Amino acid sequence: MKARCILSLPVISMSVLFGCSDKAENPQKNEENELITTVHLHLKNENDSSKIAHAVWKDLSPDDEAGRSIDTLFLDTSSVYQGIIELMDESKNPAIDITEEIEAEKDDHLFIYRQNPLESSIRFTVERTDKDSKNLPVGLKYTLNTRNIPGSSTLIVTLKHQPGTKNGDEGLGDTDLDIKIPVKIR
Repeated sequence: MKARCILSLPVISMSVLFGCSDKAENPQKNEENELITTVHLHLKNENDSSKIAHAVWKDLSPDDEAGRSIDTLFLDTSSVYQGIIELMDESKNPAIDITEEIEAEKDDHLFIYRQNPLESSIRFTVERTDKDSKNLPVGLKYTLNTRNIPGSSTLIVTLKHQPGTKNGDEGLGDTDLDIKIPVKIR
């Protein structure tokens, strides 16, 4: 019993140290960040509206990877998809639709969609199609273009919270979301 306590104390201490360090330095830094537990990607093939792709990323217990579920996004080669993203906080009852909050505060948010840069072949590209009041991209709506290269890939979706600093720079702001979705292009 004693050995267990000794082994777990450093882990707890490190969790407390790292988990609280942002708040200790700047207690208001993360106050406006949204808790996102569920992400839905909906895509419709531009040339064949009967071809719909959908994937869900869900993490209801962020401290435990075993509770995470991630769907694979299945897409056709040489296709253009019109997409939307929906975000939820299902830790609350009833669940909160974070998409509505992002839409209302789109001048402060920027989605970044990209293929994993470590993959050797560029299988798809993504372009954000919606704009904020300053004509800067938001990313609640997007177009995904697949190339004629079948195979597996990874879509990385990042949401930046940039209150008062949004200028199109993807490096600014706090990160509200940073997830990876497996993609199969066939």
